[in-house]
Amino acid sequence: MKMLLFLFPQKQLIIEILILFSGLIFTGIPHGAIDHLVAKQASVAKKNKFILVHFIYRYMLFMLVYGCAWWFLPGLSLCFFIFLTAFHFGATDMNYFRKKNKYLIFLFGLTLTAWLLLPHQVELINWLQLIIPKNDPVFVILYFLFKIPSILFILSAGFLSFPESSKRPDWVLFILLLLLSNKLGLIGGFAFYFSGWHGWQAFNDIKTYIDSENTIAQLWKKAIPFTLLSMIGLIIIYVVTPDSVWENLGAPALIIMISLLTLPHMQVMQNVYNND
Repeated sequence: MKMLLFLFPQKQLIIEILILFSGLIFTGIPHGAIDHLVAKQASVAKKNKFILVHFIYRYMLFMLVYGCAWWFLPGLSLCFFIFLTAFHFGATDMNYFRKKNKYLIFLFGLTLTAWLLLPHQVELINWLQLIIPKNDPVFVILYFLFKIPSILFILSAGFLSFPESSKRPDWVLFILLLLLSNKLGLIGGFAFYFSGWHGWQAFNDIKTYIDSENTIAQLWKKAIPFTLLSMIGLIIIYVVTPDSVWENLGAPALIIMISLLTLPHMQVMQNVYNND
């Protein structure tokens, strides 16, 4: 990856977008496209009847309500998304490293999210200005947080996630992956962690939770229908949205769409992480 960026520095953004979309196709969208299997297993555990149509209705309702919140309260919605992402990332990683304390999960998630975002302050501030006004209290708070040295966060992440002996080789790989993500841009670094680590671990967690005899590859195939539906939906949104919107608000629109998918996905995945 670094060699590609060295050989084609002017193409860095294109390379990072390719990382993003490749990751979304292979693990990002698919690990959320089998949420219905998780919900079905949760219903079985509670001895409730699972109805796919009802599940899809609730899923879409979550997205609609959150979308309305973004429209009327963008600052609070952004803040909520950051905390939502932090808790979701923390839940996945701390589950892998076998640490269940919910306060530790949230603290680790904030640390990790900060590590992925803070090295790219100029890009991030430009994006934030497109989402919320500069005089919004949320913007002011985030701006001052950006001044905290990033190295403090990677040290904190390493300390908080340090696991038992059986997981330490994977822990070293995890820290190296975080260090590598820091060398990429905002989009590429976030996508590298999200798809290369988070999505893969989530697949394994789901496989364990539903007690599946299927391999990860077989689960991925089961995710194809909803993965395709998600991609078709994104394409439709892109086509019907005027070009001027994407030119001026492309990055914020992408952030908001990801947040709309994250809220119901996190709610479903809590069935996995609350299953001790």
